[in-house]
Parts: sequence; C-alpha cells; structure tokens
Amino acid sequence: MHHLDCDVLLIALARIEQDARTLNLARALAEAGMQVVVIAAASSAARDASFRVIPWDDPGGSALQRWRSLSRFVRTQRIRPRVVGAMDFFALVQARAMARRCDVPLFYDMREFTFALGPLQGRGWKQRVISAIERWALRDVDRVIVSGPLDAKVVHERYQLPELPTVVMNTPPYQPRVPSTILRDRFSIPADHAVVIYQGVVHHGRGIEPFLRALPLMPDVHLCVVGDGPARDELRTRAMTSLTSPAAARVHWMDSVPYDQLHPITCSATIGLCTIEPVSMSYEYALPNKLFEYMMAEIPSIVTDLPALRAQLAEIPAGILVGRGQEATELADAVRRLRQPATAAAMAEQARRVRSISYDQQARRVVDLVRDLLR
Repeated sequence: MHHLDCDVLLIALARIEQDARTLNLARALAEAGMQVVVIAAASSAARDASFRVIPWDDPGGSALQRWRSLSRFVRTQRIRPRVVGAMDFFALVQARAMARRCDVPLFYDMREFTFALGPLQGRGWKQRVISAIERWALRDVDRVIVSGPLDAKVVHERYQLPELPTVVMNTPPYQPRVPSTILRDRFSIPADHAVVIYQGVVHHGRGIEPFLRALPLMPDVHLCVVGDGPARDELRTRAMTSLTSPAAARVHWMDSVPYDQLHPITCSATIGLCTIEPVSMSYEYALPNKLFEYMMAEIPSIVTDLPALRAQLAEIPAGILVGRGQEATELADAVRRLRQPATAAAMAEQARRVRSISYDQQARRVVDLVRDLLR
C-alpha cells in the first residue's frame, strides 16, 4: 500500500508505455515542476524518470472486468493528491471517488464521444449505461479536456458545461524524421514496393477492412498493421481467407510497441492510413493521433473526408481525402497519387508544419489548466 503526497494523480485504464495521451501529459506536468503520480498498467520497464508510476495489474478480459479490477486497486491506494485527472472514461468513476475522498479538484480527459462509441454500435443498452455513468460523474468534474475544436463545441452543448472544454490535440512531441527501414526489413518488403501503415488500436471501423478489399488492385503495395485490439484476430483471419494468396502475403501484422519506440517504425512506411469509417458520432468527429504521427514522420496520409479530419487537412495539407464509403478503386488511386515523387515531396514539406501544433505547443494549455486547479 502506498502513502504519498503529490500535486497531480492521473488514473488510466491503459498500459502507460503505450498510452501516448497519458504519457505526454504526465511528462509535461512534471517538466512544469509538478509532482506527478500515474496509476496505470505498466511493464517492469515502464518507468519514467520524470514521474512516478504505480502499476496496476491489468487482468485483461472484458472492459467491465478490467474496470472492476482498476476500481479495487485504486481504493487500496493511500495517495494525497492536490488534483486528480481521469485519463479516459473507464478511469472516471475511480478518479471521481479519489477526488471526493481527498476533497480536491477533478479534470476529465474525454478522448472521444463516450455517448456514441464506434465499438458499441448495435449494443444499445451498453451504450446507454455508459452514457448515464458519464453524465452522472460529470457533475463532479471541474474541467474537461477534449482532443479537437469540434469536440469541444459538441460536448459543451450536450452536457451544458459551465465553460468550453480545453482542447489538447492528439499531437506527438516534436521529433525530426529519421531514416528507417524497420518494416521493410522485418517483413522482407522489396525496395520498389510501397508500405502503407496503419498504427493504433485495431477496431472495426478504422479503415482496415476497406483497404484489405482494395489491396488486390495494388500488386506492389503492402499493408502493415502495427497495434493490438479486439478486432485484430478477426481481421487477420479475414485477410487470410478472403484475399488471394499473393494479396494475403502482402498484409503484415506487428504487435503494439511502446510509444517511445513508434516513431522510427512510422518513418519506415511510405503512406499512412487514417481512414476512419463514420459508423458512430465518435468516429464521425475523430481526430486521431496517428494522423499527426504520420505528419511527424513526413509520410503522406490517406484520410477519410470527415469534419475534423477535413478541417485539419485544410490547415496542413499533408494527405489526400477519400470518400466516406472508401471504395476500393478510390483507395488504390489515392495510393497511386501519393507514390508520385513530386506529390510525396510536396506533402512531406507540408507535414513539417506539424511542429507548430506538436504536443510541446499543446501542453501549455493543459499545464495552465492544472495550475489553475492547484490554486
């Protein structure tokens, strides 16, 4: 059992070394001079010199099982924070209880529209329960953080919050592009073939299935999926059974890696896949970190024409928009266009502008937010 004081306690139902949002925030707050403690799942190697991790033993299984396990663990901790942060919906109830127990302010990082989750389409009762819990807990939340300007407007209006949520975009800290052949070397991909990368949690609705359907139209293109998730096994089986042998051989799967090791892997790709399918309101307004990670690696992206994504590409045109239906011929044409040297060079030049919105810039907002709560 732990007995310690800290300025900020962050709670996340995630593995800290793979949770970019929590990792970047903890480091930013620590760099600003705050004592930060994070409760999250963690490997023995997931120690960070700038903040303290109290590792929760994630049992795996369903979200409900994991949520119950985290709840029990948080109740055993004797920590006295001055501010508590819930880093996702599944940490919100536990963070609320800790904040009330210590009589301190609470902020909530609402990463997506929990009231309209893509994976819960067709599961109405689960969606209603989650929405009700979030609405109940929000009564005790002092500040809300979201990942995009459109999200801020929707959340503010839906929940009638006293003030507009703080926008902290899902951008990575700035890193220059590095020469890399990691994916080509690992999967023996010829130098004259294109490598299209999808990185992140593997769910349905993330554009992997449409790209699999398009792959037979592109005989010298490989898809590399970097990440784990509930749909990975099903999609992997589908790729092996629905594609011809030559096409199936060009689909490669790599387990998720610690966030600090991801950048060189991304740099080894030719094109990034950010083709979110609008299967829910949460996905409709998505502005995922993978888009900015592709920009940081200076590779162009294929991006679905959805509101937040369209607005971002209008600001930094480092990719090509494709229709919401993600037709196979349209995806294949986007790959063809992005492989043209002049187009790729122009998009790489645009992608370098991501430095102006990198997390180094975003962090100022959340640091100011937490400082206000500490007063």
